Formats: sequence, structure tokens, C-alpha cells
Amino acid sequence: MTNDKPRKKCLIAPSPKQLWRVGDFNLRDFGARADGKTNNAAAIQKALDVCHKAGGGTVYIPPGDYLVGTIDLRANVTLYLEAGATLWGSKNRRDYRRPFLIYAEDAPNISIRGRGTIDGNGTSFFLRLGEKQKAKDWRPSRMLRFERCENLLLEDITLRNSPAWTVHPVDCERVTIRGISILNGIYEEDGPNTDGINPDGCSRVRISDCYIQTGDDSICLKISDGHGGKKVCRDITVTNCVLLSMENALKIGTQTCGEFRNITFSNCAIRDAGCGVALRMYDGGLVDGLVVNNISMTLPHDGVPIFLWSWRRHEDTPWGTVKNVMISNITATADACIFISGVREKPIEAVTLDNIRIFMRGGDREKHHADPPYPYPVGGHRRAPYDIFCRYVNDLKLRNIKVTWKKPEKAEWGSVIRCQGVKDLEISGFEGRQSLGSDAPAVWLKDVKGAFIHKCRVPQHTGTFLKLDEGTEAVTLMHNDFRQAEKIAQVEPSVNPDALFETENRPPERKKS
Repeated sequence: MTNDKPRKKCLIAPSPKQLWRVGDFNLRDFGARADGKTNNAAAIQKALDVCHKAGGGTVYIPPGDYLVGTIDLRANVTLYLEAGATLWGSKNRRDYRRPFLIYAEDAPNISIRGRGTIDGNGTSFFLRLGEKQKAKDWRPSRMLRFERCENLLLEDITLRNSPAWTVHPVDCERVTIRGISILNGIYEEDGPNTDGINPDGCSRVRISDCYIQTGDDSICLKISDGHGGKKVCRDITVTNCVLLSMENALKIGTQTCGEFRNITFSNCAIRDAGCGVALRMYDGGLVDGLVVNNISMTLPHDGVPIFLWSWRRHEDTPWGTVKNVMISNITATADACIFISGVREKPIEAVTLDNIRIFMRGGDREKHHADPPYPYPVGGHRRAPYDIFCRYVNDLKLRNIKVTWKKPEKAEWGSVIRCQGVKDLEISGFEGRQSLGSDAPAVWLKDVKGAFIHKCRVPQHTGTFLKLDEGTEAVTLMHNDFRQAEKIAQVEPSVNPDALFETENRPPERKKS
């Protein structure tokens, strides 16, 4: 007699080893020893080569400590590091066939994935000098280097203790870096030049959900000279990352030998960086279409929230072009100014700062009439007595910016906004004042051609709201609330009195005796 009831199927999940052995390649089958002493580069290379010749697949690294020298990835191959697996970069220079730990060239469809770790043994390549470390005469120049690779994926892995730049894709297309952690010393004394991710002449790049701490730039887009690439860096998005950096958290440049187009940085938390968002145009290139949105940053002493600067590396280098930059929804605690500067010969064009909230500590600043050095501001801009300094910019919009001074305030901290050599300026929805005790204006315009200032509100203890300095013309004040200001505007004798037009503003209230 048969039982007509359907039988229940019993499914037994395969073990990780069984799962990865189906159609793929386990490193242990190639003679690798997980003792942390034996150089396993040859075993891993053999596994990668066999996998590649079989048409592609996965090379599985089980838990354990594997010492390695240079490894070359192959097309259509995934290197999968299981949780508990660590590849240790050799301390011996002779184990490096190239100046990289992991390398790929003209290899499409490659991946490094898993919950394992790659450790570059970076401290072995540094010399400690007093409180700082200096690189030895030789060190691997990159921990991971990829050249002309299409459809590259890095996912979930931890990269730590890099001897130099950690991830350097060059002339690559369709790059996805998702959920990885980079753990290098955050201060220069822990390891110099240990950048995190540096896409170089790459396009269609997605970097997301990463934790990155570095002794140099966290994420830096660049186009280097001399590698013969397409000279284009475009369609790139960085989002949902936590960044700790000795230098710049999110950066373009200084190598700018080409075109940067359609770049977005969004939804990132930044801490302890020398600069939150930086663009440094040095090499006559083009930046067209940079969007920065939803960034929160807490910066150390002299930390700069935003730094946009166009200059040239050599006298015979053409001026670069920077235009169409939108920065919005930023919260920053800092004590150095936002700095935006082009040059007389080539101003930066079409910049918008919108919904910016700054908690300004002030720091050590120079007296209020000092300007950051021109043309080379590095160093000087950090102690400029302004919260926002803009020079040689055409079509500048400063919208919904609120600045709050941290206590105790110092008189030398000076103005909030200082614009010089700007054409077509709009200041809308601004709320802020000069530091207590300062005789500087809240907003200081010099050589500004055309400004529309509207919907602004001054807080309590505001002195003079606006100063028009030499060369300034065609300024309109409209629909502003100046009730708590002592004075609306100061017009210097060198400025035509007709340069300022006021209408429909609420005037300062008379102080009660």
C-alpha cells in the first residue's frame, strides 16, 4: 500500500568549502600553506592562471595567514577571501616582481571579494624619525593597481596597513568598489602617502558604503600625465562612505591632465580631515559638472571644509577650466575658511553653495584686513579672517548659508563672507555676523561687478552688515531683515555712491536708551 502524501524534501546547506569547490578553485589544492611564513605567491598565481585558462571562475582563499609577493590577477577571475583569511604583503623586496602587491593589466571582469583581509605590511617600509615616519628607499608604490581593466569589482574586503596608495585603478571602465574597509594610519606620522582610492583616468565608477581611514587623501580622482590613457575621468559617483583623512577626504587633483565630467560626492560623513572637499586644478584640464550633496564633517585644527582652487603647475601650462559646481546640504564644524579661488586670467565659473551650516571655531587668525596670498594660497588660506573667501569667480551663488561662532569668540576672526574679483554674485537667505568685537563687516565685497543680496537675516550683535570696497559696482539689497544690525552698509570713498541700490529692506532698530 502506497502513501499518497507528498514527501518533504530535506535540504542540507553545503559548507563554505563545499560551496566554493563546486566549479571553482581552492587555494589549498595548489599547495598553499597558511602559516604566515611561507611565500604563497606562486601557489596563488598558479590557481589564478588555471582558473583563467578554464574560462574563468573563483579562486577561493580559506581562513588562514598567507604571506605573498606580487600577484597578477587574470581576466574573468574572482579572488574570494573568506572571513579569517589574510594575505600578508612580504617584507622582502625580492618577493615583488612589480612595485605592487596585486596587479592586473588589460583584464576584464575581475573581482576581489569576501570578508577577508589584505595587509600590505606597510610599517615594514617606513623609517621612524622622531615623531614621524619616512618611507625607506624602496617600498611598493601601490598595494592594488589595475590598468585598463573593464568591469572591475572590489567588494566587502578589508585593506589595511598599505605601504603607499591603497587602490589605484588607471584607465579603467565600469569600476565598482562597494562595502570595503581601508585601515591605514590616519596621521602622516603613522605612514606617509597612504591614499585610499585614487581612480586615475577612469570612467563609470561607483564607490559606495566604504569605511576609509588614511594618512593622505581618502578618495582622490585624478588624470595623471604620462600613462597614455584616454585623459577622461567621467560618470563617477561616491556615496554613503565614512572618511577619516590626514589630508583631503574627497578630492579632485592635483593631477588634472584631462577632462573631469559628471562627478558626484554624496551622503558621506567626514572626520579629522585636513580638508573635507577639495578641487585642485593644476595641469590645464577641465572640471565640468561636480555635484557635492549631503555631507557632514567635523574637522580638526586648521581643517578646511571646502577648497576649490584653479592654478597652473608650470608657467607654460595652459589655464584650466572649472565650471558648473554645485555644493549643497553641508554641515561642518571647522576653524578655517571655505576657500574658492580662480585666477584673473581664468576665473572659476558657475558655482553654487546652497544650504550650508557652519559651526565656526575660529582658531588662530590674522587681522581682519589680511587676504589669503595670491596666487598661491596654501598655508595662508587656513588662517584667513573670513569664513567664506571667494576670489575670481564668475556666476557665484551663496544661498541659505548660516554661520554660528563657537564661544568664546575673538575679534580677529572677522567677517563671514569676503568676495574679491567676483562677477554676478547672488547672496540669498544668508544668516550670520562678524565675530564679537570685530569692526569688520559681515559681508565684504571688493572689486565685485554685479551683486544681488536678498532674503538675508542678521542675528543679534551684528555690526555693519555690508562693506563695498574699491572696484565694486551694481549691488542691490532687497527684502533683507536688518533689524538687529547696527548699520546696513559702509561704502568706501573710492566706490561710486550709486553702486548700492536698496529697496524693501527692514532697517536697523533704534537702540533703547
